Amino acid sequence: MLRITRYFAISALSIALVSLVGCQSSDSATSSSSSDSPASTAEAISNQDGEVIVEPLTEYTPKQDTDLIESIRKNKSPNTELYEVYKDLTVIDIHNHDAADPNALAKWGQYGIDRIVLFGNISEPSAQTTDQQAWEQYRKQPSSVYPSFSGFPMYEDEGIEIVRNNLEQGYLNIGEVAAASTYSPIVSKVAWKSNHPNDGNLPRIYDLAAQYHVPILLHIDPPNGEPIVHLEEALNEHPDTTIIFGHANAYNSPANIEALLTKHPNLYIDFFAGFTAYSNDSTNKLEDFVPLIEKYPDRFMLSTDSGYGLSVDSAGKALYDLIDLLTPESAVKVAYQNYEKLIETQPPTDTQIETIKTLSAKAGKFETYKLNKRMANELLFELTELTK
Repeated sequence: MLRITRYFAISALSIALVSLVGCQSSDSATSSSSSDSPASTAEAISNQDGEVIVEPLTEYTPKQDTDLIESIRKNKSPNTELYEVYKDLTVIDIHNHDAADPNALAKWGQYGIDRIVLFGNISEPSAQTTDQQAWEQYRKQPSSVYPSFSGFPMYEDEGIEIVRNNLEQGYLNIGEVAAASTYSPIVSKVAWKSNHPNDGNLPRIYDLAAQYHVPILLHIDPPNGEPIVHLEEALNEHPDTTIIFGHANAYNSPANIEALLTKHPNLYIDFFAGFTAYSNDSTNKLEDFVPLIEKYPDRFMLSTDSGYGLSVDSAGKALYDLIDLLTPESAVKVAYQNYEKLIETQPPTDTQIETIKTLSAKAGKFETYKLNKRMANELLFELTELTK
């Protein structure tokens, strides 16, 4: 089915960072503006007791961008590219393999993509290198990247420890994971592929994903038959785990996806708009999926899949082809709010908390910090530089 190759990614996120003396905002390195900031912002209050305290802040209140959509559509010109028309709308690409490309942010930012879930190779030893490259891109531009990882063995205990350690470190997403592949000429041959979506280490990894409130992105082909039977087993057995069905619209029908969404509230859909809009292999049009998306607007998210099988231009433009077909309320959810919520509600990890306490004390900053996992990462980047 969908043939995933080895490419790597972008994502932009303009956010409020915790400073060492309070809060300050950070602008995106790509096309996002100050209005792109997530609603949740970190708080830091001086602590007179001479200790460092870290409190979880995991609330999420999305911006009210429906008026923006209505204004954009009222004033749009038919002669302007849709990615230019929607340039003020925050857009997240939740599936991008460009971690090894140092120009990934500019490459996708030219299409108005503000933030990217970034990883590289999947489910094979080389993925450990691209996982680290994703983290380095995140460290350099945290407002634009959500780091993800896929480099762990599927059948050895070592794989569980790798997943746990990465989540403790601060990775915000797991995947893309090769949970099943029969037809992909690349994914079907990767060394750490699972036989089906409930096999090997996956059940234990789903438990970790639930524990850390982190989503997991799965490659599944074919998107029917036995792999889907096991996917449903996993969804039923791990109701607190957020599972994202990667490029679920590829070689698949709206009816098949709806059957899954109806039964499984913890299933989310990675919609590879470019495939449906521009691939010769697609048997559907974007319009065919619109009624389903409107029925489940909280469960769909957009991706470019790094333009696999397409041009970068087609993959980037297709996001807006779909956005333009949705109601304003659904458009903002699908464009960024659904995924942003999955990030902003992740609590800081024990490792992050202890490291913040150590470094903040070393810097002489005795604060009470209120932050989520993303904010904790960004504060740690600041404290690390300060205490070198």
